[in-house]
Amino acid sequence: MPPKVKICGIRTIEAAIAAINDSADFLGFIHFPKSPRHLTLNAMKNLIQAIRSVNANIPCVSVVVNPDDSLLSDLKNTVRPDLIQLHGKETPARAAQIADLTHIPLIKAVSVSEKGDLDGISAYEPHVEYMMFDAKTPKEADLPGGLGLSFDWSIMQGYSGAKPWFLAGGLSVENVAEAVRLSGAPMLDVSSGVESAPGVKDNGLISGFLKAAKSL
Repeated sequence: MPPKVKICGIRTIEAAIAAINDSADFLGFIHFPKSPRHLTLNAMKNLIQAIRSVNANIPCVSVVVNPDDSLLSDLKNTVRPDLIQLHGKETPARAAQIADLTHIPLIKAVSVSEKGDLDGISAYEPHVEYMMFDAKTPKEADLPGGLGLSFDWSIMQGYSGAKPWFLAGGLSVENVAEAVRLSGAPMLDVSSGVESAPGVKDNGLISGFLKAAKSL
């Protein structure tokens, strides 16, 4: 079975439609001011509403970093995504609080550079719908992801967590087959790999990535 694919960092209806037309399984929208893919909550709400008028079934994911309760309340009551992706340093206890506060299914992203980074993942699993494994960013980086960095995908070989998981970080049409072969990933998350410039989605690259992934 080919991997499911999330196209992340969507900022326009055109990019969303390109992803939908080539069978994306999830769309992601980022609320993090330092990101070139940042959307205000109002812009995210309006874009998700426009997408749902085109395709009401594709899950829309709001990506946030170390969100406080006020932001989470706005997501729940105003944006109303299908899932929330936690892409910061949220602990399992905080993930549990967020799940209780929002009642929206969660994706928890974890940074990986060595096998030991997978220790303790089971503590998140009661509180989330999916896990995500992304490359660690440099200590001086302003962004927790979206930099086109990858990690040693073979670290994920044999991983058998209780929840489905995404592989993220540095994926592109050129390496997606190798990434899936080495990691065994059942799900993929791509952002910078389908852009012509930071934050600028390229419809051709979106289509190419999805077609390559869905052919596996």
